[in-house]
Amino acid sequence: MIGELLIVVYVLIAIGVGIMVFFKTVSWLSETDRTVFPVPFYSVLGWGIVAFFTAMVLESLVLRFSREISTAMLALAIVVGPIEEGAKLLPFVVKQDENAMTRWHLTVRTALFFGIIEALMYFVLLISMGNFFGAILRGVVVMFHVAWTAIALEGALRGSLWDGYLKAALLHCLYDAPIMLIYPLRGLAGLIVPVSIAALIYINGAVDDAFGFAVSYARKLVERKREMYAAFEERYEVLRYGDEEMPGVEEPEKENQKEENEDEDPEGFTSLP
Repeated sequence: MIGELLIVVYVLIAIGVGIMVFFKTVSWLSETDRTVFPVPFYSVLGWGIVAFFTAMVLESLVLRFSREISTAMLALAIVVGPIEEGAKLLPFVVKQDENAMTRWHLTVRTALFFGIIEALMYFVLLISMGNFFGAILRGVVVMFHVAWTAIALEGALRGSLWDGYLKAALLHCLYDAPIMLIYPLRGLAGLIVPVSIAALIYINGAVDDAFGFAVSYARKLVERKREMYAAFEERYEVLRYGDEEMPGVEEPEKENQKEENEDEDPEGFTSLP
């Protein structure tokens, strides 16, 4: 009984945190659109579909080799994080010809479409089962997907995609664990609720850190490019004029000589030798 009660409490906390993460992520996505170079819609949509079906196929294989629903849910609770977070990172790994922030933006947007596609499928399923409340709440989970991917990509921008991926996968697993484990473990699933609540609190704070670091990283890249262009233009001027006078500039020696000549001949003519 206590275990089931803890899971109910967890669901309520997850909804509350999910709403906060939703609005935070929407705000940060708007900020990154003004900071990071935009990516084509068709590319984002395509990668979102690829990521979703990659995850679906892999999860289906896990379920296929599980004979009972309890075993399947236990296995899925363990692999859902690594599978889905790995699938969403595909564009960042594959598009090596693009710069880091373009890949970051494409991958974050891929996670958004991944979450939307998943939410729509669950929405239809839950509506068909008569669970209207659950169907509406699935919209909150969309931004959790974006948040996990942003956390993974923060690790990539700091130098280790592997570390970021593992962190995001673990947070994803802890988010799903209380609900998935209720089938094989019943009330014992409540034992993991405190850890999952801690994960939710961490996610809520990590969203700002992950997006904030990405925006700061992008601005530093822009500033570095401006400095490079300025240095290039300066060197171009030097190479262009060489030892010649720069336009509108007179050397000090020549300016002094000009003043002396004007003193000798006010009309501007120099004397003959």
